Amino acid sequence: MPFTISALNAGNEAGTAEVDLTLSPTTALFSPANLVPGESVGSPQLAVANTGDVDVFYYIFADWSAGVTSTAAEARILADRLNIWVQASPEEVLYDGPISGLANEPSDGRLLVSPNDDLLDFVVSLPVTTGDIAQNLDLHVDLVFVAQSSPQA
Repeated sequence: MPFTISALNAGNEAGTAEVDLTLSPTTALFSPANLVPGESVGSPQLAVANTGDVDVFYYIFADWSAGVTSTAAEARILADRLNIWVQASPEEVLYDGPISGLANEPSDGRLLVSPNDDLLDFVVSLPVTTGDIAQNLDLHVDLVFVAQSSPQA
């Protein structure tokens, strides 16, 4: 004889939240620069504001591609050698490495409590050890910010 049981669990609720980041300025952080090995260029501060209604963890990615005068293979050479340093106030380095490796950084996400913002500094440099291999190569880089309400598991 089959046996069935059921129970009513009253008071359960489900809801939604708004996860939203606003970046300022929305213009390019770096103007075209003809870096030579050993040179670096900084950017104006980038404000990352949590304009949603919940605390978020954000991650930074570099979406890079060949510039006007470079092939995809040449762009890879430059992306592997061009260093990007990202720091949040107060003096917390979020990433320091090649542009080609800037994906899902910081690895545990950066907590940004609503409705606060972070001020980020960026410096791009071409190490002295680069040599002539990157000469006359160009690269297009978009910095992509992704936010979620909990850190990645």
